[in-house]
Amino acid sequence: MTFRQHIRLAGAIVALAIFPLADIASAQDWPARNVTVVVPLGAGSASDIMARVVMDQVGRQLGKTFIIENRPGAGGTVGANVVANSTPDGYTILAYGALGTAHALYTKLPYDTLTAFAPVIPFGLQPLVLITAPAKGYKTLGADHRARKGLQDAARSRRRW
Repeated sequence: MTFRQHIRLAGAIVALAIFPLADIASAQDWPARNVTVVVPLGAGSASDIMARVVMDQVGRQLGKTFIIENRPGAGGTVGANVVANSTPDGYTILAYGALGTAHALYTKLPYDTLTAFAPVIPFGLQPLVLITAPAKGYKTLGADHRARKGLQDAARSRRRW
């Protein structure tokens, strides 16, 4: 499946997840106005492109505009903080998948990751690649792992939705 097909499938999944809940969740139609989608990374990043493609399709199907707002900085913390401090009315959404990373990087965050956000739906997967200069001599991450006893082998960790 191509990248574009993955994006279209993700948009369809989001739309299918939203439509059945519209009648059940409340008597009020959602969205009654435009929705802001905060991407805490720079414009043109993989997260930004995925959010724009998926939310454009969701907006077309729901008849409202989903505005993508890039708020990069501090490893995603700036944008996440904007959403954490917004009114919890469903009209400000965070499109970001690395909230757990911030806990590992920063000792004090301006929000509590576990209580400030409510997961809605995963809408894409982004592969990560570890790259180093050839002069470093690494053949595999495992070789470095064996050289440094106690280092976690995160390369084998897999989370499936």
